[in-house]
Amino acid sequence: MSTPKISVIIPVYNADKTIKKCLDSFIAQSLKEWELVLVDDGSSDSSGQICDEYAEKDSRFIVIHQDNAGVSAARQAGLNATTGEYVIHADPDDWVEPSMLEELYNKACEDNADMVICDFFIENRGDILYSNQCPISLNANFVLNNMFGSRTIHGSCCNKLVKKSCIDYCQAIFPLGVNYCEDICFNVQLLKNDIKVTYLNKAFYHYVQNPTSITNNSSRDNFNSLKNFVSFLTLQLSEFSIPVILTKEEVKKYAFRYSVISNKELINLYPEIKSTHDHNPIVRLMYRLAFTNHHLIARVLRKAYISYKK
Repeated sequence: MSTPKISVIIPVYNADKTIKKCLDSFIAQSLKEWELVLVDDGSSDSSGQICDEYAEKDSRFIVIHQDNAGVSAARQAGLNATTGEYVIHADPDDWVEPSMLEELYNKACEDNADMVICDFFIENRGDILYSNQCPISLNANFVLNNMFGSRTIHGSCCNKLVKKSCIDYCQAIFPLGVNYCEDICFNVQLLKNDIKVTYLNKAFYHYVQNPTSITNNSSRDNFNSLKNFVSFLTLQLSEFSIPVILTKEEVKKYAFRYSVISNKELINLYPEIKSTHDHNPIVRLMYRLAFTNHHLIARVLRKAYISYKK
């Protein structure tokens, strides 16, 4: 096969209930010159077998089987195997519109862009929301900062087509040990350089919210992954940059909300962060109390605030 126009990377872990719809949506693409790299990350269900079945029927599917190492390692394994001119990611819970690859590729060529950002759909129990991803500015640094705080740009790789030569030039990787926000880590490495970004005001990707995903569950492992995310960001950007400060705030907020560490550990976690940038003054007060050793008052306030919102 000649060089594919687009390489699609899908990390797969125990997704046998949803992956067929995902893969069928790529088979239905109007653009035919693609390859799809499936990385079976040690699935214990029939996901790996399903991947092999698709590869047997269509040579554009490439399957990698590996021991479970986490989503970041799976994405990197897929990236290492790509041969396409452009790269995009997808998750096995989700699916895409038939014209996605063709329209993103045409936009990239038309604007000679390193990265094309598009809108996407959010599906939640039958409801479908349209997520507008139009950047405030197409300047790479503006786009980077837009991914943090009350961000307009989602950090996902699933709605961003990226030129492979740009990835190689920026030496962008998915860092091991960061299995939460690993996609933001990847995009930060690209956007901190002066790459050319363009935007296509259409949605193609259907993000299906999954209540069992890592982003919807709290645990000490997730917390540790978030700390690894902060460490990686600090290496890539200034310790005093807005993204790093805002991410430290989010990690402290996560630790307080889900009680994954002791009160003493919370005080010593990023001690320079003593409040947050939340717009709501009650929420700001709650976290200021939590971060300055007034945990009981903060929790009473949080309980009252949650009851009031209901």
